[in-house]
Amino acid sequence: MTKHIAPGIRTALGRVLTVTVTLMVCGAAAAAVIGGYSLIAATGVAAPGVVAPRSSVGVMSVEMVAGYSVTRRFTGQIEAAARTDLGFELGGRITEVLVEEGDVVSSGTVLARLDTSALIPERAALEAELAALAADAELARLTLARNDALTERGFRSVAAQDDARLTLARAEAGIAAARARIAGVDVRLEKSMLTAPYPARIGARMADPGQTASAGQTVLVLFDAAPARARVGLPPELAAGLAVGDTVTVALDGALMEATLRQIRPDLDPNTRSRSVVVTLPKGAEPVLGDTVALLLTQTIDDPGFWAPLSALREGVRGSWSVMALETTAQGDRTLPAAVEVIHTEGTRVFLRGSLPPGARIVAEAPDRVAPGQLVLAQSE
Repeated sequence: MTKHIAPGIRTALGRVLTVTVTLMVCGAAAAAVIGGYSLIAATGVAAPGVVAPRSSVGVMSVEMVAGYSVTRRFTGQIEAAARTDLGFELGGRITEVLVEEGDVVSSGTVLARLDTSALIPERAALEAELAALAADAELARLTLARNDALTERGFRSVAAQDDARLTLARAEAGIAAARARIAGVDVRLEKSMLTAPYPARIGARMADPGQTASAGQTVLVLFDAAPARARVGLPPELAAGLAVGDTVTVALDGALMEATLRQIRPDLDPNTRSRSVVVTLPKGAEPVLGDTVALLLTQTIDDPGFWAPLSALREGVRGSWSVMALETTAQGDRTLPAAVEVIHTEGTRVFLRGSLPPGARIVAEAPDRVAPGQLVLAQSE
């Protein structure tokens, strides 16, 4: 019987021993956890708290305005007050060209001459014919006077008197015709000289002595010596707001100067759909003809908004923009993003439209350095 009970006792004792060891291990682990937590808690209480410093940012106040002004630039071209392609009315051989390109001439100055050697003897022959006709007329006049005296005495017939009168009339008509032919030769002699129609500067010289020029062929190009003009194309709505005599600003060779509006064309250019305006440049200006000039016009746009420096913008997704506004809290000034719309840019500033109220404060420079909801130190610009 003793041999039968011994194996059961050994099994029970093994189970008791296993449970006892398990309980001992769990107790040791719990004691280790509690001890570690106590040590960590003691260390945490001993360490002092650290507060992050606040960033200093420059701020500005939003000032709402009813609109903004934009200066628009329109390019035009310098042209002379007048341009003339000068040529002889009659054809012939050119004997003299008395000017060079770039010369300045006064009105009436002789510029070039044609060969008139054939006109001189023609005029001399007409003058001789005129003298002969004048002698015939004088003879007819004397004959008529004698016939009148004899007719009164009854020694001459009326027919003889009429013949003398008609002879005098034919002689006087011949004199008139000769004088007309002489005048025609004088006109041809005059048209054999090119003269300046106004004070001018010589442009292109397109013929030389010895060359045969046809009637109307351009020999010289003249530009009026009066102050130059500029022709500029403007949108119809802007041209309609101008009037002849207005003073406008033009930019020429980097310099700004005042010019006078001289003309506004009533029609539209079919290619550019613009209206051409002509401005007279001041006397002191000496532009190069054909050079470009810019007409500056200031236009007022009625669109409420506010100005801000370009540095105040934050770029968002899909082309959106925002500024960093400030809200006052119990802890201090806190940043808050506000969406805006860019209406106009001008150098280093932009005109914005948004939901910010007048007087609101925004970060004026480098808003990307601060995060939304961050406490900052505001410094007025």
